[in-house]
Amino acid sequence: MKGALKPLLLSLLLLLQAGECQEVKVMAAVGETVQLQPKTWPSSWVAINWKVKLHLEGYWILRHDEKGTSANPLLIFADRVSFHPGNLSLKINSVTEKESGLYTMDLMLGDSSGITNNFRLFVLGEFGGAASPPPRSPRGTQPLSLGLLLPDRIQQPIIKASTSQEHGQCYLTLSCLVPKAAWVTYTWSQGISSQPAPEDHRLEEYQADLQLEITKSSSNTFYRCNASNAISWGMATIDVEPLCNYTANTLAEASSLSYCQAKGLILLLVLGVLITGTVAVHIMAGRQPKQD
Repeated sequence: MKGALKPLLLSLLLLLQAGECQEVKVMAAVGETVQLQPKTWPSSWVAINWKVKLHLEGYWILRHDEKGTSANPLLIFADRVSFHPGNLSLKINSVTEKESGLYTMDLMLGDSSGITNNFRLFVLGEFGGAASPPPRSPRGTQPLSLGLLLPDRIQQPIIKASTSQEHGQCYLTLSCLVPKAAWVTYTWSQGISSQPAPEDHRLEEYQADLQLEITKSSSNTFYRCNASNAISWGMATIDVEPLCNYTANTLAEASSLSYCQAKGLILLLVLGVLITGTVAVHIMAGRQPKQD
């Protein structure tokens, strides 16, 4: 009997592991802010639904489409949840252990197909549910919970830019800086406004630095850096158009051209005066009366 149970238990374990592979595990401490965000998403979509399963009970959280966002007012944490259409993320402020559960994002596309993302949220108590305080890190600043070290919350990112211009092209390097960063994931997007929007274009860049080449015809000049870790996130935006000051360059070129033209005109005028003076001297000399 025991020999027959082993293959069955092994198959069950493999099935459970396969199911877990479809979930993104997110850990947070009580009182932290949590952001549940898909790693990738399409550039265009029709509607999005967020829902959650808490202790085997399912609830809808919110729906967002072209008409706006409608949220579930009866949700137990409705006053602490918000939706970010720019990156499709769900943010929960001041999480409690009751918010631990399976969160599902259903994204509906224009061709009637859909994309589903699952997030398994674990909200840990003051000492990770243990009866006594667990060992601390060498710095003594972070508790160890379930064998994992929780990262610090993401502080407000800062974008620094360096620029150079050559032959009418503007070359930029944007650096997303996060103070005291650890275990941080970076994503970049661009848009036409300082505020995130569904039509923003996601860039396939996952590093803190972004290399750009901006032309005069570029319209998506607002670049956003989204820095996130397991328990929090932060976003910074920069408009690169003032950094590539084509207007000033055009004026400088026009001013330089006008100077060259003026210099040429002055030289022509001086040459004309000299020629006129020379001719006049010869004429006057020819008209002098001859003496006997």
